[in-house]
Amino acid sequence: MASLHITDCADYDTFARSWHAHSLDRDDVSLAPARDRGLINEDETRLFWQLLGQLAPDELLFRLPEWLAEEKVGFVEGGAPTVFVGRIERETDKAILVAESAAARPLAKLAHRIHHLEEALETLSEADPERRAWLSKRRETARREFEQREDVSGLREGWLPKSQLCNVIRRV
Repeated sequence: MASLHITDCADYDTFARSWHAHSLDRDDVSLAPARDRGLINEDETRLFWQLLGQLAPDELLFRLPEWLAEEKVGFVEGGAPTVFVGRIERETDKAILVAESAAARPLAKLAHRIHHLEEALETLSEADPERRAWLSKRRETARREFEQREDVSGLREGWLPKSQLCNVIRRV
């Protein structure tokens, strides 16, 4: 059985390099010069890194080519998403069955909100219990939204050809 290549990332730079590998390899440039030349979208990359930090250990971040995303998602406002999160339910030689898939961008925004609320809680003085309670409540609300994933587009059919997966990444 052909195995699926999943990139494990423990740090941000490894993730950024893996996430942008296709375009960096095409231009034959390393990560630092790519940043200097503005070849990567650092803000979006950080959002996806924060998203990876909120995923369960068995969830993956994966990118599909646009044509496959359009086929598997259908029409959604703004165009078919190409980046998703999900779990691998089954695997064959040529394909994987993805379960509980969801478009990554709306989840990345929630993960970003959770990240900022956690940072605020870490830096907040213990002398401000009302603000701490308010921030904690907002964080828990954002976490529930993240876990429920309501109103987030997913893949209609979960089987994806391995040969068409652009990136499959998890955070370790």
